[in-house]
Amino acid sequence: MATSESLQQTETINGKRYYVIGKNKYPSVTTVLGSMTDSSGLDEWRKRVGEEEADRISKFSANRGTIMHQMIEFYLGSTLEGNRERLMEAQEKIIEFTKEEGFSEEELEVGRRLFYSFYNNGLFNRISRVVSIEETLYSHQMGGYAGRVDNIYENTFAHLLILDFKTSRKQKKKDWIKNYFMQIAAYFLAYWEMHGVKPKGGEIWIAVENDEPQIFEVTWEDIKVYGKEFLSLVKKYHELNPLPPEYIKK
Repeated sequence: MATSESLQQTETINGKRYYVIGKNKYPSVTTVLGSMTDSSGLDEWRKRVGEEEADRISKFSANRGTIMHQMIEFYLGSTLEGNRERLMEAQEKIIEFTKEEGFSEEELEVGRRLFYSFYNNGLFNRISRVVSIEETLYSHQMGGYAGRVDNIYENTFAHLLILDFKTSRKQKKKDWIKNYFMQIAAYFLAYWEMHGVKPKGGEIWIAVENDEPQIFEVTWEDIKVYGKEFLSLVKKYHELNPLPPEYIKK
């Protein structure tokens, strides 16, 4: 499961999220990717639909994504024996979670539907054993980075895989999700560094509104390519965003 409380601690520095790793403060994987990759497409979309509508869509997408992720965590993290029992438990817990967080009924409906797109298509059957859920991972390479991976599991061949869940309003092409591949590579390398165990690969599961879910498999060859590119971004990020002196522990 998740690592120690000290590894889970995050703080915001100059508007960017950092993990506290011992005496170090490392930028999150998503912070590095968001800061160091091209976001012109997103900027153009915001201009096209208008800031108010873009904010509305972004908030709704984030909330329904949170609901989907949390329902998956309830389901895969359940200690109950049968699939039906775990599913019923997840259904009950997600309703309570939605109320506590103040999410809307529409957000709950869509988030739950995204969960069921995985469930009804048998994707969870790929998981033979859950190794960890929401584990905090870090690497000291290139100045350091950290992040929290959605899931690590063993498949029916006992292969260890890094898994990330995504949501989308439409089907994706591989060329569009380079950052997703770099994110998997970042977690892969950090897990290997921390545990001394090399995973077999990774997977990206995308729940698509009103369409079939997608699975993108991330091979070792992919890891070598995208991992190298991500580490170069980490190095460049630290060069461009040095920590203020008051945040550096002696």
